[in-house]
Amino acid sequence: MAEVGEPWTLGPVVVTGGTGHIGLAIARAFLKAGATVVAIGSTEARAEAAAPALAAAGNGHALAADLGDPETVHCVFDGIAARFGTPAVLVNGAGINFNRMIRDISAEDFDRLFRANVKTMLFASREACNRMIKGTIRGRIVNITSGNYRYARPDAALYSATKAAMEMLTRGLALEYGEHGIAINAVAPGLVDRPGFTDPAFLKVADYYRNQSANHVLATPDAVASAVLYLSSNAAAAIAGETIVVDGGFSAGRLDFPRRSS
Repeated sequence: MAEVGEPWTLGPVVVTGGTGHIGLAIARAFLKAGATVVAIGSTEARAEAAAPALAAAGNGHALAADLGDPETVHCVFDGIAARFGTPAVLVNGAGINFNRMIRDISAEDFDRLFRANVKTMLFASREACNRMIKGTIRGRIVNITSGNYRYARPDAALYSATKAAMEMLTRGLALEYGEHGIAINAVAPGLVDRPGFTDPAFLKVADYYRNQSANHVLATPDAVASAVLYLSSNAAAAIAGETIVVDGGFSAGRLDFPRRSS
C-alpha cells in the first residue's frame, strides 16, 4: 500500500490512454500502490477490453472519451469527480503515431496528430489543475512524451514535433501551476518492448535500439510505469518541469560513432 499522504491517496488517478500497452502498465502500478484508477480509452471497445484487467488488479475502472474537445474534457472530469472525487493525479498517456515523410504530410495529418497528442494533454492538464486548486489538492501531472522529442529521424518529424510541444507545455504548466503545490513533469520512453510481437519491421527497429543503447536494453511498460509512479509521489515534490527519459541510454549519445585510431 502507498504511504499515508501520497498524492494518489487524496483522490483518484486518471490515466488517459490507459487502455493501451503502456497505459495499462501505469494503471496497474497505481492500483498496486492502493490508488483508485480511472483509465480512459479512445473507444468503447478499448475500454471494455481493459475493464476486466483493471478491476482484477484493484479499484480500477475504464471509460471511453474523445479528449480532443475541451467541453468533453470538462464533462468527463465532472463524471469522474461525481463518482470518485477530485482527481489527485493525472497521467497524460493518450497519443497516436504514424510514419510520414514531410513531403507527404497533409493538413489532415497535422491536425489529427496535434489534436491527439498535444491538444488532449493541454486541456486535460488545465482541467485537472483547476480542480486540484479548487480542492486544495497538491496533486501531480505526468505527461508521457517520447525520446523523439530529443532527436529527429526520417518519417517522424511531425510526431517528434508533437512530443517537443508536449515537452515545452510540461514546463509551462509547471511554472504556472507550481505555486499551488502541483508538480508537473514528463516521462519520455524510448522504443518500448512488446514481447511476443512478431512484426518484422518492429523487430528490426527493436534490434537497432537495443544494440545502440548504452545498456543494450529496450524500455518496458513496467519501467515507464515506475518512473511515472515516482514523479507522482511525495519523494518527487521538488521536481518540476523535468523529463525522465526511459530508453536504456539510447539518446545519451552514439555508440556507432567511428572511433579514431590511437
